[in-house]
Amino acid sequence: MLALGACVAQGQSLTTKRVAVGLNGSLFATAPPGDTERLFIVQQGGQIRILDLTNESLLPTPFITIAVQSVGEQGLLGLAFHPDYDQNGYFYVNYSRPGDGDTVVARYKVSDKDPNVADPNSALQLFTIDQPFSNHNGGWIGFGPNDGYLYVSMGDGGSGNDPGDRAQNLDILLGKMLRIDVDGDDFPGDPNNNYAIPPTNPFVDKPGRDEIWAYGLRNPWRAGFDRDTGDLYIGDVGQSNREEIDFQPGDSTGGENYGWKCEEGFACGAQQSRFCRCGDENLLPPILDVGRGLGQCITGGYVYRGSAIPALQGTYFYADYSSDRIWSLRYDGNNISEHVERTTELRAPDFILSDIASFGEDGHGELYICDRGGEIFKIISAAPPCEDIRKFKANCNNNGFVKAVVKLTNDLSDGLSVLIGIGDDEYDVEINGKKAKTKECCYEGAVSVQLLDPADCKPAIDVNCP
Repeated sequence: MLALGACVAQGQSLTTKRVAVGLNGSLFATAPPGDTERLFIVQQGGQIRILDLTNESLLPTPFITIAVQSVGEQGLLGLAFHPDYDQNGYFYVNYSRPGDGDTVVARYKVSDKDPNVADPNSALQLFTIDQPFSNHNGGWIGFGPNDGYLYVSMGDGGSGNDPGDRAQNLDILLGKMLRIDVDGDDFPGDPNNNYAIPPTNPFVDKPGRDEIWAYGLRNPWRAGFDRDTGDLYIGDVGQSNREEIDFQPGDSTGGENYGWKCEEGFACGAQQSRFCRCGDENLLPPILDVGRGLGQCITGGYVYRGSAIPALQGTYFYADYSSDRIWSLRYDGNNISEHVERTTELRAPDFILSDIASFGEDGHGELYICDRGGEIFKIISAAPPCEDIRKFKANCNNNGFVKAVVKLTNDLSDGLSVLIGIGDDEYDVEINGKKAKTKECCYEGAVSVQLLDPADCKPAIDVNCP
């Protein structure tokens, strides 16, 4: 657990590449399981657009247009594809209903004739939830990689300081993380409720709503699963003092109480609840507490599980909507490490990256940033591409020194380095310039020299010292 102050110096050097422009209120991006050629982009006004990743072009025809109430924090807010989408074509949306702004979670199906167009007449409402105010809708939905159930993040219903004490009330679905089974129906006589309750949900056969998986949330706008471990990271927007990242391990059995409104981050809430008190032992603190000097509206992200930047494996990204700042960190279930601010390097050259509404993942696990102004940026390595590396060689001279030489077509970007392994020791030496040399004293025998290029363009070179 960490209160955000100073961050460590960055390791892997990154930048962004703009891959889409001309969108309107882009709030989220995702892809069907196994689909590595398309990215589906949610727009607040009700459209879902498809970005062809093979040529980075937006398809002219929307995937679907849904009638929503789109004002302030309302609109088309979430999208998730069924784990068996390639077989059944089902996808799920979270949106604000026209007229009253109530939350609707519904299922649609892709067209039988065109994989890039959905059937607008295929809607099946899973459930609706009354919204007493227009803000704090939550909005994220996603399938658990370990259990295949649909998770739905719900805000506390809005206004300020949760006046209805809803987040702690287990008889109300607001201020909760819900978990449902979309492949069953426990309400066959009710056309407005079309889902089943997972039997292992924590409040089954206990006081409280069966749909609840976790509670004590204020406005969990964006959450995300680690696709490798099933760990769940929840970005919960604070009231007046703190922002927070909550965490749930992949083997959780649910029932976590994340503290709102008794607690806000590591601090006590401004108003107390009739259900809890600040400092109660059952209130789970966040793994990260962010003060208002650094951010005012946290945007939860994802753990990087792509292959293009191996050094980032296991790194979690998050941002702040109000300040346009971006950070990354690693979390091992107990401690945070490598907490790095990425704002400067991820500001795309010649473009304005602002109002960061969400991160997104493609089918490869590469990460994207959704700018509410209508642009999508891909996080990429700042190191030179393979074709820029003209020469990489290493040798050991008679004085017992290893010398590594790198030659590039263009100027070498910051962050490229040479790793020299000597016995059980390693030396990471950063090099810059078109032609770079480095040397380290070594023992006699085999020495491993590796160019640390994120794309793994060159293998390690083994040399023998005399």
